Amino acid sequence: MRPVGWARDLLLLAALALLGAGLGGALDACWAGFALGVLCYQLISYRRLLGLHHWLAEDALRRESPVLGGMLGDIGDRMYYQQARLRKRLDEVGGALEHLRESYAALKDGVVMLDAGNVIAWCNASASGLLGLRYPQDVGQQLLNLVRNPDFAAYLNRQDFERSFELTLSGRVLELQATAFGASSKIVFVRDTSAMKYLETMRRDFVANISHELRTPLTVISGYVDTLVQMQAGQSPVMERALAQMQGEAQRMEFLLRDLMLLSKLESGPDAAAREEWIDVCAMLDSVRENALASCRGERQIELACTRGLRILGERTALESVFSNLIFNAVRYTAPGGSIRVSCVVQSAAAVVEVSDNGIGIDPIHIPRLTERFYRVDQSRSIESGGTGLGLAIVKHALKRLGGELDISSRPGVGSTFRCRFRPERVRAD
Repeated sequence: MRPVGWARDLLLLAALALLGAGLGGALDACWAGFALGVLCYQLISYRRLLGLHHWLAEDALRRESPVLGGMLGDIGDRMYYQQARLRKRLDEVGGALEHLRESYAALKDGVVMLDAGNVIAWCNASASGLLGLRYPQDVGQQLLNLVRNPDFAAYLNRQDFERSFELTLSGRVLELQATAFGASSKIVFVRDTSAMKYLETMRRDFVANISHELRTPLTVISGYVDTLVQMQAGQSPVMERALAQMQGEAQRMEFLLRDLMLLSKLESGPDAAAREEWIDVCAMLDSVRENALASCRGERQIELACTRGLRILGERTALESVFSNLIFNAVRYTAPGGSIRVSCVVQSAAAVVEVSDNGIGIDPIHIPRLTERFYRVDQSRSIESGGTGLGLAIVKHALKRLGGELDISSRPGVGSTFRCRFRPERVRAD
């Protein structure tokens, strides 16, 4: 078995010391010979140490360790093999990182990698084109110094990246989605949604225009149908049924046009002409409740529990459309004799308005799509009850304008709860 480095060093020291002592003894200078042997060992050790130093200083990662022998030789060999393993691992990590960067570089969407303090570490060509960045010149620069937008700065600094951020830059509409990773790093994905926004605007304008154009002729038709109903009263049962059906369909079309125009207005974003005010929530809920009771002729109980003096900042029309649609929906899908509970409370400085019923309920698989336009869980029931299929879409967009959120929970056969939450900065209690 080959002795380890320290054992070889010990054998070498002993051999040199004994050899020196033997030679010194022959000359009657035993201790001098012993000291000479130890000195030779020290010189050999120094030469080895010098060789190790040169190897480390020159190219320890790429050249094998020199043949030194002894403990220093073992140390050099171990360092070389450990560094070789480290070099292999670094090459693997570097290759994976380069592959990842090549993948991100090939994306049509922009990608920006940020270090601590929102400092740019890397970006692809798409991000350079969309945000006006220069790579690699802008590496080390703060992204917020190059993309100056107070709302974007707030979005990036608050660390809440559940939602994306919309930014209009150089005439283009960009959607930015940040994701945090590591200790304080972020990756920002940038997508140009200008074409999609343009198509959405065209669709919204088309709906608004066609609704407006149909409104006048539909009003004329409804007027003539109402006149014919009065003229044919008590004369021909067949004609009465036909006219009653025409009257009902004309009325449904009027409701549909009304909702389409309201939804189009809400989707178009904040109205510069609209005036925000501090609205008495309890008074508005009480008014909507009275209208709902009148519409169902008292066949359902509607209970109202509200924190008096509570006010919400917003547009009156938008807030009233939220409450009306939720309460009238509850009436529509609750059988006669059922009960509806409307409440408004303050939770953690935010206002929470709930509309609960013990109606037919909704299968959970339908809940994610309830706020889509014209989405109906039961097509025939919704039409028979007079719904347009736009009520919850209106609620969603009205709440968005008011800075609120909608949460829906329901169980088939048990009932449903629609919960609106309004941010603390829009809530005041007198």
